[in-house]
Amino acid sequence: MNMDFAKKTYLDARHLLGLASDEWCESYEIESGRPEICAKEAMTGEVEPIALLLPACGYEDRRIMTHAPTYMRAMDFLLQHAFREIRELRQKLGAKAPEPKQYAAECAMKCGEPAFLKFLEESHGLQRPLTKDRAATKVRSILNIKSRRELDSDQNAAARWRSLVNAFDAWRRHG
Repeated sequence: MNMDFAKKTYLDARHLLGLASDEWCESYEIESGRPEICAKEAMTGEVEPIALLLPACGYEDRRIMTHAPTYMRAMDFLLQHAFREIRELRQKLGAKAPEPKQYAAECAMKCGEPAFLKFLEESHGLQRPLTKDRAATKVRSILNIKSRRELDSDQNAAARWRSLVNAFDAWRRHG
């Protein structure tokens, strides 16, 4: 596996993780008793079958499949933590000073991410249709700013943005 492919695969997986069901579980089909993987609705606890498991599917493979969303979120969390640690260590070791944060650009990109739109809908009442423009308006309202450019020039606005991003990251991990 080369680095470009790995990066693309990771970014694709991270994107899909925000859209996929938060939790899967194993259940059994009522008529046949065949095992199946079900998506579990976080709010209601209802389960909906999404895949049938064949008899050749061993215990370890079943476990990986039924826990895939949880495992992927844990790995993503650990990667993000490792990246933060690396940045902090580089800073402590006197590595090249980091570029000034470009929170306005980060905000613009987040407003186009389907997972962030879903977060804004569920946590902050973003109305459908979930569009980038509606997300930008909602974020400006939440952060009490007139323009995303303020995120790069106003430390308090930047702190509020970081807080919102941290809430989004927690939402992605826990739903």
